[in-house]
Amino acid sequence: MKAEKPKEIISTAKLLGFNSIGLNKQFNSDEIDIIQRHDLEPKNPTDLKNQLRKNRWHFEIITVKCLTKAVARQAGRDRRVDLISFPLIDEWKRNHLDKQQANLMKASGCGYLIDLSLLLTDDPDILRKRILFLKRNIDNALKNNITIVASSCAKNALELRDPYGLVALLSLLNVKQENALEMISTAPWSLVEKNRAKLKDSYIAQGVWVIEDE
Repeated sequence: MKAEKPKEIISTAKLLGFNSIGLNKQFNSDEIDIIQRHDLEPKNPTDLKNQLRKNRWHFEIITVKCLTKAVARQAGRDRRVDLISFPLIDEWKRNHLDKQQANLMKASGCGYLIDLSLLLTDDPDILRKRILFLKRNIDNALKNNITIVASSCAKNALELRDPYGLVALLSLLNVKQENALEMISTAPWSLVEKNRAKLKDSYIAQGVWVIEDE
């Protein structure tokens, strides 16, 4: 999430029962484990490559908002990308996780980020369309064993939901409780642990580490 008031968001997240929280802003706190997340919104594939080159080794989680199919394809094949999201440009034209996109993401190990804020609407017609949109993405991700992470994608404390509130939202997408808990807990934390290890000075490349004698 892009934090507007980090201290308020952190305090609220702790009250809601979270042990860690991802912020799209450099911030430190003694209250809760802060995951340094950076959301990219590139204009085109070249812009994506430039932003990844600049930011990959400064953040623990890199997500890419895919506004175009060209960006989605590039993000899907780039191993520096942790998670891809598909924001709604409007209610009719949607870039989504299709079969070709799923194949790219499966090969690179890239995961799919569900933006649960899309379900916070009181318009039943819009909600129905968004549910269908998200369910199609989830189905394609599951068929290809792609990691799925669900987030409130909150911009302020009022938009935060407690873990079981997120589970309730995922139930609208026919996600079972045990799978929903994995999407909001186990799956994102596995990504964080993997990338924190890579950010250590001892990491050289995939499977290559510097071992120092004590």
